Amino acid sequence: MFPPKIKDFVVNLREKTEKGEFSWVYDDDNASVDLQTNLFTVSLRYSFNQIEEVGEFVLFYFDAREQKEYRFYTNQTWNDYDYARKLYDSAQSSGLNLPF
Repeated sequence: MFPPKIKDFVVNLREKTEKGEFSWVYDDDNASVDLQTNLFTVSLRYSFNQIEEVGEFVLFYFDAREQKEYRFYTNQTWNDYDYARKLYDSAQSSGLNLPF
């Protein structure tokens, strides 16, 4: 489960992404979306846990100033899973150029 501060960060990232402020890189081989800024790098990775039979997301946050990586986890059994899923979907489509 995401700590409250991370859940709020995920919500803000999604809002900024949907406003066009961020464009993410989607890696379909690794089921991840990545965002790099001057202050931080974020990677959100999806996987399916076959043992527990649930989808799960891991959010990696790298603080450029402190040179530290932080890792946060959620899965379908927790209330914050939908926040991660919505960010993942918005991020995945942020760099997509549709024909119309």
